[in-house]
Amino acid sequence: MIRRRNLLLAAVPGAAAALGAARAQARGGDLVYVTQGTPQTLDAILSADQGTRNINLHLYEMLVSRDERGSPVPDLAAGFQRSDDGLSYIFTLRQGVHFHNGQEMTADDVKASFERYKLIGLDRAALQLVSAVEATGKYLVTVRLSQRMPSFIEAISSPRAPFVIIPKEEAEKPAGKIAPIGTGPFQLVEYVPDSHAKLKRFEGYSPNTAYSGTDGFAGRKLVNVDTVTFRFVPEANARVASLEVGEAHFIEQIPNRAAQRLKNNDAIRIVTLMPWSIEALILNAGDGPTAKLGVRRAIQAALDVEQILTIATDGVFRLDHGFNYPESAYWAGDVGAKLYNQKNPDLARQLLKEAGYNGEEVVALTNSEEQQCNPEGLVLTEQLRAIGMNARVATSDTPTQFARAQKPTGWNIYVGSFGLAPWLGPYGLPNFYTGENNTQHHRDPELDTAFNDLKTKDTLKERQEAVARFQARLYDQVYWVKLGDYGLLQAVRSSLQGFKPARIPRAWGVSLQS
Repeated sequence: MIRRRNLLLAAVPGAAAALGAARAQARGGDLVYVTQGTPQTLDAILSADQGTRNINLHLYEMLVSRDERGSPVPDLAAGFQRSDDGLSYIFTLRQGVHFHNGQEMTADDVKASFERYKLIGLDRAALQLVSAVEATGKYLVTVRLSQRMPSFIEAISSPRAPFVIIPKEEAEKPAGKIAPIGTGPFQLVEYVPDSHAKLKRFEGYSPNTAYSGTDGFAGRKLVNVDTVTFRFVPEANARVASLEVGEAHFIEQIPNRAAQRLKNNDAIRIVTLMPWSIEALILNAGDGPTAKLGVRRAIQAALDVEQILTIATDGVFRLDHGFNYPESAYWAGDVGAKLYNQKNPDLARQLLKEAGYNGEEVVALTNSEEQQCNPEGLVLTEQLRAIGMNARVATSDTPTQFARAQKPTGWNIYVGSFGLAPWLGPYGLPNFYTGENNTQHHRDPELDTAFNDLKTKDTLKERQEAVARFQARLYDQVYWVKLGDYGLLQAVRSSLQGFKPARIPRAWGVSLQS
């Protein structure tokens, strides 16, 4: 038996007025977004890179996407039904949705897109339980699972390496060989690697009338500008300069000190996207001094995380001990709170003595690409030296830092910034701590069991309890030390109307004031 799950959006108070205002916005102009990164590919399912998402989520859309809070909501699907046994999902597609080539989207396109993602998609492991995908009607798609997967909708709605819908004939092409044809509100005009991408409004776009306005990556996407140009500028000062002289309408990330300098400039508005990331440490529990639980507990006891974040972020942070953001349904309350931000160097010294620590070197891995990470590592090691530890920082680019952390030796603390994974829900971050290839290099059966319960239990309460057990174990065994939540500063010209900060810069729902 199939049981209907109502995922259609309810009306939002005041949304009709907001929609009226959006319709009244001026149309036309070229919107210029200046971002750090060049897209790795225009084949959206192959990359989890932020710069790649910025472009591709304007060109393509998903069956189910995420709203402003990161919860799954229908996008190209009008809704879905799930069987009582949890082994089948029937998706009803929106009708009258067209690709950029003029072809109407049907169940055959969705089926082909599913099959392509399962074969070559970056996060194809999320579809490993999909046993069959059938076009059971022109606008009906039935997905069958080999076993229950309560997180299935979360998996296919993740924008990390987004499961986008493309025409059947494109889905039959090899990786990286497709034409950039989607159903999104923009279509590609020009792409010059290391320079820019230019998109134009798709005149045949079909907004989702189930919504009253923009909602995360979904919603009613109303496009007012004629074109949007993404310029790729890796150097921060050059990005800021382009905004100041009016060559850009938006920059994705502005250094905190530059934001302070510009906060009184009437032509520019500084906005804070909070939370942007969880700042945390992963401790190597398999090698060196941090293989001893007493040493890990000494590090946990010693740290003044407020001091670390104040210096590293110029104050753009909030203190929170949670493994998930407080906005999430999976925030675990006070679990671990007593072990967070202890600022107790005397206890730390006692724990070091009891653990037999004898001056062994402690290496903290940081990266130079995220502006907060290296300062976090520097302040962290100063605090560890203050309790008698022989600590130093090893700085590299992000890929090198991550590669070093995959090795079981040669490091003790990984200074990490985890942004998209916790925003998407409770399933991303546990991958770092579970299974054979865990980042702390010490497999913990209690963590594995809690994560398995999170993935397989049917009720929200059971899954929340699994998250709470997972978080309690992390704190007790000190596989991680939470620093806090980091906020990203963005900057826009005052002439850009209707802009709201989000995890991707959205070129719909905004307009340019002449």
